Amino acid sequence: MKRIIFINRFFYPDQSATSQILSDLLFNVESQIESEIHVVTSRNTYQNDSKLKTFEKYKNINIHRVWTTRFGRSNLIGRSIDYFSFYLSTFLVLVWLAKKRDVIVVKTDPPVISFVAYVVSKIKQTYLVNWIQDLFPEVASGLNMIKSDTLAYSLLIKIKNKSLKSADMNIAIGHKMQALLVEEGVPKDKTTVIDNWNVNAAPKCIAREDNYLIDEWGLKDKFIISYSGNFGRAHEYNVIKELVEHYKHDESLVILFIGGGKYYDDIKEYVEKFSIKNVLFKPYQDIDKLNYSLSLADLHIISLRPELEGLILPSKFYGLASIGAPILYIGDKQGDISQAIKKHTCGYTFESSEKENIVELIDQLKAGDNNTRLITENLQKLYQTEYKPEVAYAKWLNILHRYDHEG
Repeated sequence: MKRIIFINRFFYPDQSATSQILSDLLFNVESQIESEIHVVTSRNTYQNDSKLKTFEKYKNINIHRVWTTRFGRSNLIGRSIDYFSFYLSTFLVLVWLAKKRDVIVVKTDPPVISFVAYVVSKIKQTYLVNWIQDLFPEVASGLNMIKSDTLAYSLLIKIKNKSLKSADMNIAIGHKMQALLVEEGVPKDKTTVIDNWNVNAAPKCIAREDNYLIDEWGLKDKFIISYSGNFGRAHEYNVIKELVEHYKHDESLVILFIGGGKYYDDIKEYVEKFSIKNVLFKPYQDIDKLNYSLSLADLHIISLRPELEGLILPSKFYGLASIGAPILYIGDKQGDISQAIKKHTCGYTFESSEKENIVELIDQLKAGDNNTRLITENLQKLYQTEYKPEVAYAKWLNILHRYDHEG
């Protein structure tokens, strides 16, 4: 029987512990796939705090967990060694596992793992599908982690592009990303777009009077601005810090950060240093609490640095869209999220330089001068027609069935 082999550094059968899009996809389509399903992943968790079984079968999914070093994310050298050990172990398992005309579907964690899959696809004569969540090393360059005029960058670009151009299909998560792939020489007929989605199986907006977090977190009678999810180097920082500074004496307003990341830590340090009382920090919430935490805010901020548009896409958008949460997007107005918000009148978009306009909007919303109800309805309608999981499942099944029945 033909095999479909998925590759990603992390994969957990117990989805209550994480919000992984790969596990969500497989758990919901595995019964509709004729081929054997295999996943090659690491034995570690994202927090690197435990080791998982070497082999496990969950439903019809065969999970192969390869050995890697466990230096963690604390330093670049250790992380690089972890990546290299995953590349090597994955290569060996794929050579053993894959057979002619099998399908290898590879995500982008760790970076350039697609090249390992490409080499194996040539050796074993398999189909190759890249599921691209970000474009590396372009993201690293945009974050000033590697200079674009170096030999290392040039080599990484060549390796990455070779694996993309040689693939049978490349799945982008946005239209701007697809356009960048074509610009880099990937044939357009070898690219398509499948948007990410909210892995919460039962998204629901919880009314404020029914939301226990309002009292638990001390938010009663407050206008709440929330930033939920990762707040790291890829996101806008200065303008959000300026908003914290601007509203630091406003007792009627709370700015709520839920999640983690480099800038999460920096903002927290800044708030503690100056004893700002109306900014609240909470850790990542379990998936069964997301409806409550995401329903809290009167306005949710999503941000992305303009130079990274098309290279990555903030996944928090899908969770917020699924419950119709009012969204303020700070980033490039030509980006995928900005264009969707503008086209469907389902939120607000500003660039980071427009701080005064953002303040004006927040003041208007606080005063009750808004069209939040229309925005919520439009956003939920957009999610149901374009971004709900079933839309993505159907597109993925169409691609996988194509290879199921070839050869």
